[in-house]
Amino acid sequence: MTGYRAFLVKELREVVATWRLYVLPVTLLVCAVASPLLAKATPYLVSTVANLPLTLPDPTVADAYAQWTKNLGQVALLVVIVSFSSAVNGERSSGTAAMALSKGLTPAAFIAAKVTAAVGLVVVGTALATVVMALTTQAVFGDASWVRLFAATGAWVVLALWSVTVAILLSTALESASATAGLGIAAWVVLSILSAWGPAARWSPAGLLGAPTALAAGTETSWAWPLATGIVTAALFVVATVLVMRRREL
Repeated sequence: MTGYRAFLVKELREVVATWRLYVLPVTLLVCAVASPLLAKATPYLVSTVANLPLTLPDPTVADAYAQWTKNLGQVALLVVIVSFSSAVNGERSSGTAAMALSKGLTPAAFIAAKVTAAVGLVVVGTALATVVMALTTQAVFGDASWVRLFAATGAWVVLALWSVTVAILLSTALESASATAGLGIAAWVVLSILSAWGPAARWSPAGLLGAPTALAAGTETSWAWPLATGIVTAALFVVATVLVMRRREL
């Protein structure tokens, strides 16, 4: 892959110099701090809003983890899709892609560098936010099982990286970043619908939507096949992206 290293350095510099460095990591950090606090305050908020003498059970670490996985599966995943919706078509419209490819950069190296930088941002941002989440939960609730938290977050990371590869593939095939974001969100909705169907939840990436919540709660869930098929299909999306990139006119 000629030019991969040089183009990866360029991608990493862009991550540091642009809004992507802040939007996704800040979103994850906000979720990490807010999830335990919101779980702790939920009984009070519900009784206050309802204005009824309700007696709700005391919140637990499980509630904080459930709120965390909910925020990851909704807010953070939406930010992931939107963040990478202009990954390739933005480079084409600015002329950067044509210039780089005319100087010897191969389409495979171009896409590989894009994916590598995106994976790095998601993984590093999520890792930092997970540590903050663990410390905040421990401060609010006392002792907590970090194993469940890390397992649940790890399942979500695979889902997020699957979504990244979908967004980059769409960004390569389409001219508009807004169309890419819209179809990326549509893919997320379709996956959500499929997750309600037993066979899809057990054997396909659709199972990654429910796996984080189940792992955080310590309940049994079929996570191995969704994890494996999620990784395999993400790799296939990257291959498909390279093939599309080779056929695109820049």
